[in-house]
Amino acid sequence: MKLFNNNYRILLAFGHDIIVGICSFLLAIALRFSFTQYSFLEKIPQLEIKVLIIILIQTIVFVLFGLYRGVWRFSSTHDLKQIIKASILTTITVFLTFHLTDNIQGFPRSSFFVYCCLLVLSTGGGRFIYRMLKESKQNLYGDHTLIIGAGNAGEQLIRDIKRYHNIKYKVLGFIDDDTRLKGRSIHGLRVIGQCSNLPEIAKKFSITKVFIAIPSATSADLRRIITICESVDNLQVKILPSVADIIDGNVNVSALREVKLDDLLGRDPIELDLNSIGKMLTDKTVLISGAGGSIGSELAEQVCKFKPNHLILLDISEYFLYEIDRQLKQKFSDISIIPIVADIRSTQRIRSLLKKYSPHIIYHAAAYKQVPLMETNHIEAYETNIMGTFNLAQEAISAKVERFVMVSTDKAVNPTSIMGATKRIAEMICQEMSCSQTKFTNVRFGNVLGSNGSVIPLFEEQIKNGGPVTVTHKEITRYFMSIPEAAQLILQAGSMGYGGEIFILDMGEPIKIYDLAVKMIYLCGLKPFDDIDIKITGLRPGEKLYEELLADEENTLKTPHPSVRVACARNVPDKLIEQIKQTHTKLYEMDQKEIQIMLKEIVTEYTPDFKNYDSNTTSIPFQ
Repeated sequence: MKLFNNNYRILLAFGHDIIVGICSFLLAIALRFSFTQYSFLEKIPQLEIKVLIIILIQTIVFVLFGLYRGVWRFSSTHDLKQIIKASILTTITVFLTFHLTDNIQGFPRSSFFVYCCLLVLSTGGGRFIYRMLKESKQNLYGDHTLIIGAGNAGEQLIRDIKRYHNIKYKVLGFIDDDTRLKGRSIHGLRVIGQCSNLPEIAKKFSITKVFIAIPSATSADLRRIITICESVDNLQVKILPSVADIIDGNVNVSALREVKLDDLLGRDPIELDLNSIGKMLTDKTVLISGAGGSIGSELAEQVCKFKPNHLILLDISEYFLYEIDRQLKQKFSDISIIPIVADIRSTQRIRSLLKKYSPHIIYHAAAYKQVPLMETNHIEAYETNIMGTFNLAQEAISAKVERFVMVSTDKAVNPTSIMGATKRIAEMICQEMSCSQTKFTNVRFGNVLGSNGSVIPLFEEQIKNGGPVTVTHKEITRYFMSIPEAAQLILQAGSMGYGGEIFILDMGEPIKIYDLAVKMIYLCGLKPFDDIDIKITGLRPGEKLYEELLADEENTLKTPHPSVRVACARNVPDKLIEQIKQTHTKLYEMDQKEIQIMLKEIVTEYTPDFKNYDSNTTSIPFQ
């Protein structure tokens, strides 16, 4: 039997079961005679043979039921069920064997039922007593720990902690906002208060660690809990990832991780209309401009899930295009993915590509988005954000592309920057050029977490380097959403448009960047101003204090999806395309101020930042 080879623990378990099995058999007979007849064993003929039969049958049945594969320290209700089944089958088999071999004579029939009960109690009891002894040895001198959440996840977590006596956590109890649970016990640990009581409880019991075991908690709930935890000095906070872990039974110590910013800023999972998106993408040819960027690369991955016939990845950056092409081909080897290095400003290049591949849908995510950088690189902002969009849109109509979805930004609303103004003109181009042949739609949203060049990677780098963390203004606020969420809603909005709309994505509540910096420092286990300083640097050129998703004269209408609304946008100025072309002919003769004045003629709500204009710059006057 390979099962017993070189494993003394299994041999000990086997020996335990044999001994308690024999004792159960003998005790069952003794109970039958009520211990009144001390010579009752002499009345059982061939007792030795009966004992051997029991040992043989019990061994075979217990091995068949896998009772020596489990680890006693992790004995569970499943093991108890197997013990009950094995004990019943052993009893029945023993009874039939005794009867067939004429060993039933002199043996009280009622003893078989007693024997079965004693066999369950003795074999199962030994395993669970061993588990209790192991759990009682958990480290009594570990870090004083509290578990927030006295639900299923909290119960499973404390059970797992108790199993491992080498884990240096001394869990002192639970806290939960459900007042009905106060004073109740879970695995011998009491619910000792609510989240609001955490500072007093932490001080009273010298708590150094808190585990958040509420996988169903919303981001608002987590923000509230983390804010309370921040008021306690030297408190380390960890969290269980998601509600899926409850379903999969993966709630254990190893699943605990540090709280991430996504946990605090994310929203509830989005439910997409998969049918409408599938009809638009499945078996179609899809082109994504700016495919190597944060939004473009996530869009590409989301599109692949709907099994397009061909996916064309277009980007001017060779490196980023190589990376997203490599990653997607590893994940979606069954999809035809075509990487194209190209500049959307090149009319001939774009025309030849669209003629060759005949895409059904274009997602236009290529743009320059850095506000301060574009203030001094105004020509590139105009060339790419305006002329690149116009060029791609014009060739899309010529190639009879069915849908053209442009990724816009909240900085296009009442813009104060060149970047924002150029993106607003790009929106106007798509509104103006939409036709029955090619439906153009714009999708407008705010910042995305962790995108290239965003504030969050900057803060992470500054904290890693010891600070200071730089914030431009203490009151500056921004809208945030995750990159996957933004990409999913772009697909959803793109499937809704009839042409010319500006879709607004639900960005939730705006977040103060200063508060974001404080949160990130705390999440790194540091204290603001003590460990990491926060420095206010002042607003940068073109930067707004508050971002908006709608202009003053716009309002929104509902769509079939609760997270997407459509803006009732203003009319596009007459002769927009002609004005853009005329300006382009003079573009390289203009300086920054002249570009700003020209943009304001088109986007009347644009408020240029002339303070940062270098008056010593020589230029040809704008006619």
